[in-house]
Amino acid sequence: MRPDNDEFWNEMGVSWRASIRDAGSIASGLDAHLRRQKTLLAVATILGAAVSLLGFCLAAWTIWIGWSSHVWNFLSRGATLAAVSLLAAAATLALRARSGAESRSLREMLWVSTAHTERLIRAADLMCFAVAVLAIGGTVGYVIKTRFGSAPAASLIADFLALALAGLALVWYRQGQVRALGKFRRLSEAFGSESELQ
Repeated sequence: MRPDNDEFWNEMGVSWRASIRDAGSIASGLDAHLRRQKTLLAVATILGAAVSLLGFCLAAWTIWIGWSSHVWNFLSRGATLAAVSLLAAAATLALRARSGAESRSLREMLWVSTAHTERLIRAADLMCFAVAVLAIGGTVGYVIKTRFGSAPAASLIADFLALALAGLALVWYRQGQVRALGKFRRLSEAFGSESELQ
């Protein structure tokens, strides 16, 4: 007979909960992690805003050069830069954390850590899209330059290898954040009682 799923998971939860250290020791480690996470979000937000602004300026300048000089592959480059800058700006907005009082209880720290990790995952997703846009835009620009001008001196292979490495790094980072998000959610379920979280 098939075992009752609810009973099975309840027993697993009790066994897992019994193996967890006390809430105080978890809270101290989580507090340190939360401080590092807030610092990472702040630095990434500042860098993302700077890169986005620089990207928009460079995109406008590149499009202007392409249009005024009739260098059509520059139009493709400018459009690609504008799209990537837009994705970078969206990632920056996703990273922006709300200001508020410091978290005191374990419940609050778990909630904030979960929210921060979700923001990092969304930002990683957007940057993966940016890598794809760079690959497509680079291919279009290569084709335009080959068709309307001289053949590009550099091959696309090196560019694709660099983008592939960047994409793999983003996927690896995203998977790490997904695992961390699962841990935070399991801890939230394990310490769901208000009496345990104060």
